[in-house]
Amino acid sequence: MELVFGSSLLASLGIASLLSIVARKFAFPRMLEGMIAGSFSGSTMIGTCAELCRKMNIKGVDLREATVGNAFSLSNSGRKVVAVSPEMVALMSSAEVEAVIAHELSHLKNNDSQEKGLARLAKLAFVFDPTLHLVEAAVHRERELLADQSSVKYTEKPLALASALLKVHSAYLAHLPGPGAGLFVGHNSKGLLSRYPDLDRRVQLLIDMAREKKTRPIPA
Repeated sequence: MELVFGSSLLASLGIASLLSIVARKFAFPRMLEGMIAGSFSGSTMIGTCAELCRKMNIKGVDLREATVGNAFSLSNSGRKVVAVSPEMVALMSSAEVEAVIAHELSHLKNNDSQEKGLARLAKLAFVFDPTLHLVEAAVHRERELLADQSSVKYTEKPLALASALLKVHSAYLAHLPGPGAGLFVGHNSKGLLSRYPDLDRRVQLLIDMAREKKTRPIPA
């Protein structure tokens, strides 16, 4: 019995790993090309992104226009992309755009593609295990909150990110299923299976960071 269970476990992990490798090598690059357009030529965003990359010690990032959703980042096979929708940029102030770009760069810095990929791999290997569905969603939510914290660390603009998230949630209702699910900076969804933190809690955490920063004593 144990031998059969062990063999099934190894087989499930093997198949899931193979599917993940195939997806990253073939499906992800095609999906990415369908989600991005050209660069933001002549835009101050290029300078903003370059300065944030310098602060965060991230190299080789390609800033592109997003044709789907609002903003996302993806690291695959050595390629690092941050994509931002021109429509989203038009809705936001320069401080809000900077906060969003820092959030997406934080995903790259924190290797979130790898963390989320491992969670998804476990879910694929044991697709009928409801616990792993909850775990995968929880990993996504945790990495979003971590990226929020990192954005604030490098921009010192928690309220700008909070305002940007509110604008994103009110303006973007589309959801990308499949491999792209959970990529965007924000989305109107709740519950244990949501890949996004509750918006009210997320914004409150950023407000708390702003209050803490305001009340923090100035070094002598």
